[in-house]
Amino acid sequence: MIYKNHVGKIRKSGFLTLVFFLISGVSSTDNPSAYEIANRMFARTKDINTLIYDIKKLELINGKMVEQHSYVKLNRNPYKVYTMQTFPKMGVEVLYIAGPKNKALINPNGFPWINIRLDPYGRIMRKGQHHTILDSGFDLVVSILEFLFNKYDEKIETMIEIKGTTQWEGYSCWVLEFNNPYFEHIKYTVKEGESILTIADKFKLSEYMILEINKNLDDYDDVHPGQVIEIPNDYSPRMILYIDKGRLLPVVMKVYDKQGLFEHYEYTNILLEPDLKPEEFIQDYKEYKF
Repeated sequence: MIYKNHVGKIRKSGFLTLVFFLISGVSSTDNPSAYEIANRMFARTKDINTLIYDIKKLELINGKMVEQHSYVKLNRNPYKVYTMQTFPKMGVEVLYIAGPKNKALINPNGFPWINIRLDPYGRIMRKGQHHTILDSGFDLVVSILEFLFNKYDEKIETMIEIKGTTQWEGYSCWVLEFNNPYFEHIKYTVKEGESILTIADKFKLSEYMILEINKNLDDYDDVHPGQVIEIPNDYSPRMILYIDKGRLLPVVMKVYDKQGLFEHYEYTNILLEPDLKPEEFIQDYKEYKF
């Protein structure tokens, strides 16, 4: 989801990572490196439990960038999330509470004119989406970056740099760019019990990118033990992030594949630690239309 040799052991403990973050913040507040900024962002986002935000996403689907806007309420622990799409189909609502065999409740705001329950990992909910509703918030991007920081160890500082600063919603942000010269497509032999989803999770890859690379695969479960498929060895060859200087949040993320822009996310109207009531994650909540 990380430090030079003299602090290498710190990488293995989230608590010690936070300690290092606090210590480094004292000594380099005025001019932090891209490496330090990223680690501060990792620590900060892990402290957040509740979030409200608007998200604009652009994702490459079948060769075209597909745009969607949503309003999101998120409780990270225990994991509960409500979303309402505002573009292109206004009023589509999704409510999900994590749990064994739990399904998402969907108000399609159109045909078939009834609420439906669907598997968040299933074909219908995944159609035209790079990610699932369980990837709401900042945890996914942090886990991907932390994985890369660990994988490339001391090399990582040569792979990430500050490209300048910018304004986002009135907040001053660092612009960080991650370039991965080691990115390539490799052959992978599917093991017993694996799916594209589990392979992607193990190596912190984009499951949608795996499907895109392997045109012979129809779905995320369309693999069998011993099958040789092609996968990227990392999530992306290039990423650009806007990190809010004050809140240490990744408010804009641009992810590239070998051809160009692969996905682009923008977070606006962020509320940190709002007082989300338990009733805001039930279908009968007064503001919802399930």
